[in-house]
Amino acid sequence: MKQSLDKKWCIAQIKPNSYHSAIQNLERQGFETFLPKMEITQRQNNKFVVKTDYVFPGYVFVYFDPQIISWTKINSTYGVS
Repeated sequence: MKQSLDKKWCIAQIKPNSYHSAIQNLERQGFETFLPKMEITQRQNNKFVVKTDYVFPGYVFVYFDPQIISWTKINSTYGVS
């Protein structure tokens, strides 16, 4: 149980149009990521269209244990600015 208490959440800023590559590269290095999305209903041409959008555009949450993995690896990950 103590191991889960040592883990920290941080927020990483993602480069434009690099969500997929940034998350893939972070998870490959052992980080756990969370990218919250929500469904939005918009009206277009007299029709309602359901669209998925990011809750925090340009950011992704990263979960890791600072005793095992250094947070500086996040900054040097491809797709993270």
